[in-house]
Amino acid sequence: MEQEIGLIGRCVKMLLIDSREDSQLAKQIIKLCDKNNEPYEKIWLEIGDYVIQSTPSLCIEAKSTADFLQSIRNKRLFNQLDNMDKEYDMNVLLIYGSLDDAISYLDKSGKYGGLQWRNKLKQMLVGAIASITIHTDTKVIWVDTYRTASHIVLSCLSHIDKKLILEKQLPKKIRTEDVRIDLLTQIKGISNKKAKNLLKKFGSIAEISLATDAELCEIAGIGKNTAINIFKALNNERKVKY
Repeated sequence: MEQEIGLIGRCVKMLLIDSREDSQLAKQIIKLCDKNNEPYEKIWLEIGDYVIQSTPSLCIEAKSTADFLQSIRNKRLFNQLDNMDKEYDMNVLLIYGSLDDAISYLDKSGKYGGLQWRNKLKQMLVGAIASITIHTDTKVIWVDTYRTASHIVLSCLSHIDKKLILEKQLPKKIRTEDVRIDLLTQIKGISNKKAKNLLKKFGSIAEISLATDAELCEIAGIGKNTAINIFKALNNERKVKY
């Protein structure tokens, strides 16, 4: 049922589809929702093409590559993104199709089919994507077809209320050849140099864990607070938080 409604106060997770959307993408999304028993509703959306009603809320502006280039040229896109940012918690700009698709649509007469025209459109497209990614909070996703784009929308719906847990790990680029140094540098206040100096003075991590605050403070750059951090990290039987 198509209707215009206010989004405030609605808390049930659901995909809202702009009632004016009659694209292949919209039809494919509806098919996937029916197939996967995902709730959706077609309503009048003032902002965005698809909205995932949840906490947090997510707005998706979907454009073919041709529409994307057209909206860049008339500068309408940037106003759309600004309105999305003001209204919703999270925003996605979903672009689908190839550069060839865009060129075929924008140059139906074949008048501008040369390499120079193609390169200009390509620079415009990737430049706009880079600019939006760098200068706004909107996440940009570019996929090959509207079918892939439809699966992106459904995935956003199914994953929006799931937490992504990332395990904190020491980046490989700053790992050393000595696991003891890698371990010590995880302690707040301990640099690579300080870790080496600790090992040079005490010989092992076991000996460092037995050192007093005064002994630890003899190492250049290690003060009382850092000494306490070392003691807690190496001796506490409970989780250590900084």
